[in-house]
Amino acid sequence: MQNPDMDSQLVETLNRWFTANGVRADLCRALAILPLVLIGLLVVIVWSTPRSNSPMARSELLLGILAAVGALLLNLALGHLYYRARPFLVLDVHPLLPEAADSSLFSDHLAAAAAVVVALFAARRPFGWIALGLGALLALGRIGAAVQYPSDCLVGAAVGAGCFFVMFPLRGPASRSIASAYPGTGEPETKPDHAFTYRHRRGISIVLAFLLFGAGYGIRAIQDHGWKAAALRAQAVLHASSAPVPPAEYATIPIQTIAAGRSRATYATVVGDVTQVSHELDGDYHIRVQVHGAFLVLEIMPELPLDPPHTGQHITAWGVVRHDGLHNWWELHPIVGWQPGNLAAPQGTGTGGSD
Repeated sequence: MQNPDMDSQLVETLNRWFTANGVRADLCRALAILPLVLIGLLVVIVWSTPRSNSPMARSELLLGILAAVGALLLNLALGHLYYRARPFLVLDVHPLLPEAADSSLFSDHLAAAAAVVVALFAARRPFGWIALGLGALLALGRIGAAVQYPSDCLVGAAVGAGCFFVMFPLRGPASRSIASAYPGTGEPETKPDHAFTYRHRRGISIVLAFLLFGAGYGIRAIQDHGWKAAALRAQAVLHASSAPVPPAEYATIPIQTIAAGRSRATYATVVGDVTQVSHELDGDYHIRVQVHGAFLVLEIMPELPLDPPHTGQHITAWGVVRHDGLHNWWELHPIVGWQPGNLAAPQGTGTGGSD
C-alpha cells in the first residue's frame, strides 16, 4: 500500500535504492553511523591544532559536547511522552540496522551531530562546513536504513542546535577556565560589567539547562523504575518452556491476513521470518515477524517467559491475536510458544474462526 505523505515516500524510495544490492546496503549502514564518528574526530582536530586551540574556540567546542548530551537527555524524555513508530515497523521496507522499536521522534544521532556542527562553525568555520556535509550524509543513512523519518532528522537537528544556543552564554566562564588549564594558548572572554540579568545570564542559563535536562531524564527514570523492577523479579522466578507444536485450537493464519485486520480468530499460529528482536524496559520482548512486506509483533511477557528467537530465524509461533492501538499494529500478545522452522498446518486463505 502506498503511503501518501512525503515523509514515508522518502523513506521507502531511499530504502529501495539502498537495499537493491549488498554493496548499497553496506554503504547505507556505514552512512547511518560513520559520519557521526568523523564529526567527533573533527572536534579532536580543531581542539588540538594551533589555529583553533584558543580558550574561546575550545570553550565553544566544549559547549557543543554539553549541548549534545543535553539533547540526548531531552530525547530520552520525549520518547516516553510521545511515541512515533519507527519506519521499519509500519512501512513496506527492509530494515538495515538492529535498532530498538522505540520512538522514532526525534533522531538522537542528528541531535548530537547538530550540536557539535554548530560548535564547529563557531570555533572554525571551514571544519563546520565539512561537519555539515557529514551531518547530511548521516541523515541520508538513517533514512535509507528505515530507522528514521526525514522529519525526525530535521527535528533532531533543530533540537541539537537549539541546545547549543541555550548553552552559549556559558562561553565566557568556560573560556576562562580553559585559559587557566591551558596557559599560553590565548585570551579568554573578558568579564562584562552590566546589569544583573546580563551579568548573571550564564548562571541563569545553567539553571534553565539543568531544569530542562533533569526534568527530561527524571520523567523517564520515574516511569521506568517500577516497570524494570517488576520485570526483573518476574524473570528471576518464572521459567516456562514452549510446547513442541502448536495446539489444535491455534489455527494457522497467514500473517498478511492478520496484519490487514481481516482475521476474526482469537488464537492463531503464524509462520514468518524474524526481522527484529528488542527487549523493552517493561520486561517484554517485542519480536517482529515478517512475510512479503506484512508483519506482526509477537510479545513475550515476563509473566509467561520464553527464550526469544534470533533475528534472521524462520519460525512458527502461536498466541493471542490483538490490535495495539498505541502503536497501530497487529500482534500476538502474548505468544504461548514458538519453534524454529515451519511446523504449522498448511495455511488457508480464510480469516480463521472466532474462539
